Amino acid sequence: MGKAFTKQHIVPQAYLKRFAVKRGKKYIIGTRMASKKKDGIKFFTRSVSDVAYLENYYDTYQQQDGKHWEHFLDKKFDILCGQPLDNIIAKITLSRNNAIVLSKEDKDILSKIILSQAFRVPAFLDEQLEKSERLIKEYRNQIIEAFPDTLPDYKKKIQNISFDSETRKNMILEGIFDESKFDRYCAILHHKTWIVYYNSIRNVMPFITSDNPVLFADLQDQGHQGKMTSLGIANDKTVVLYPLTPAILIGIYTPNAFLGFIQNFDCRKIAVDEMKFITNINIEIMVQSKIHSFLPEPLFSEMTESK
Repeated sequence: MGKAFTKQHIVPQAYLKRFAVKRGKKYIIGTRMASKKKDGIKFFTRSVSDVAYLENYYDTYQQQDGKHWEHFLDKKFDILCGQPLDNIIAKITLSRNNAIVLSKEDKDILSKIILSQAFRVPAFLDEQLEKSERLIKEYRNQIIEAFPDTLPDYKKKIQNISFDSETRKNMILEGIFDESKFDRYCAILHHKTWIVYYNSIRNVMPFITSDNPVLFADLQDQGHQGKMTSLGIANDKTVVLYPLTPAILIGIYTPNAFLGFIQNFDCRKIAVDEMKFITNINIEIMVQSKIHSFLPEPLFSEMTESK
């Protein structure tokens, strides 16, 4: 498949640049990595191009182009993290507090960014791969049980039915990103209540992000971090939280949350300066990271100086 497009980012670089500092032609990002070794947690800086990637992670040989899914994600979704997201962030930043800052079109763009990000990370895809292997085994057993008189040779052929991991990954990605299905997933988010949290203490405690930046939480169990697969997008208990920049966090709730009072704030910019709220979000995003979490200035400088 060649060396081109070997470093496949599980988080778009255009998104990570918003948490980085431009130095020359590069965007440098503060990085935290938890290690199982004695030296424990490490803090360092890296170019955005050198973090949040896995080699050949989206490669499959079922497509004519082995890098099909890498190119698909880039052209279909990563591009939205460029100028389209720039426009949304500019509108939020320049608007007054409590103003309505998200249009229908903005929510469409953000829904695609958020869900494509949630679906593309190993925390979701690897779980689906393991699940698909179990399902294939169960399906083989169901066929054999349904036809007890099947000749031994045919039973053996049924038991040998299998799909390698790349084939299963391709099937999963095709199912997730089927246009009609993906649009239905986005519509579920679109019809929820959206809150735009604006961090007014960003210069002291910014929002952080990670290589798994979409946070799913349980509304009925405050502070409980969950998985999309266990909570579900359509579940009224599910809260989706996603940092856009060190100053902006998107919160997506059921319209019935807080006895429906939350609907009064739909698509509005809400200033937050509560250290506990911001810190709790940051901790949850840090905990669910795969390898790296990213700490913008000044938080990164404080962490490195305290070592």
